[in-house]
Amino acid sequence: MASPLHRNRFCPRGQNRLAASMLRRSLPARVRVGAAARRRVLGGGPRALGRPAATHEEWVTIRRVIFRRARWRCQACGRWGALEVHHVIKRAQGGSDFDLDRLVALCPPCHAQTDAPYARGRLVITALGQGHFTFEVIHRPDKWVTR
Repeated sequence: MASPLHRNRFCPRGQNRLAASMLRRSLPARVRVGAAARRRVLGGGPRALGRPAATHEEWVTIRRVIFRRARWRCQACGRWGALEVHHVIKRAQGGSDFDLDRLVALCPPCHAQTDAPYARGRLVITALGQGHFTFEVIHRPDKWVTR
């Protein structure tokens, strides 16, 4: 008989294996980087072409500056722990990795809320300049409804 320490954490004895496989599939998966982007990054180039992008070394430095400016806390909720850098203006919409006044340090739950549906409550961030931001959670039926 196996000891409790050696049991499968997704399917402890007596639980349904289907539920365990569904749990495994629901866990967050890492997004894979394309082969061409990986070659560019390993070669010291930018992560993306056609818009301002930092090299890996530059991005590490930029992240450290943003986290230090935020005093290693989420700038929206003040939580300690894992942080991510959020572009207030997305790079695909003309934002830049180098515009530090439009980069904000967020915890993973707050970062996920920046792209959440308005019906669930979306975190909207407005850059005020010099590393200051306003944060507002907006609840609407959809993004086209005005207040």
